[in-house]
Amino acid sequence: MRTRLSTAVLLAAVLLAVPACSSGTGDAGGGPGGGATPSTGAPGSKVPDISEGIPEEPTGVERAALLAALKAVDPALAADADKAVANARQQCATINGGGNAVAAAQSRFGSADHQVTEEQAKAVNEVLKRTLCTS
Repeated sequence: MRTRLSTAVLLAAVLLAVPACSSGTGDAGGGPGGGATPSTGAPGSKVPDISEGIPEEPTGVERAALLAALKAVDPALAADADKAVANARQQCATINGGGNAVAAAQSRFGSADHQVTEEQAKAVNEVLKRTLCTS
């Protein structure tokens, strides 16, 4: 397990050397988000904008590097490449928004067939902080 975590951290360091394609200030692009609908709460209540903090979809080398880093944490995390990228982009909103990123990663990347451990969730968040979720 430590080897996978070390590999993920190493891959993240390599990814930092790859120039980012997004400025982090543009819109998230694409269509509807992760299915969350803002609710109408009491005046003054915080309703997070789910599109805020979501980076543009990575392509080419960035996409391949992201998937490789997720596979280094656990190959099951990137079994469905499109879903893994979508999950990673949504996870950035939680990371950048200050939510419970560990619990969110466990929920977002896990499934009924594959549970994500707390250690794996932390590793995923570290990989994303150093790569896709940079601002």
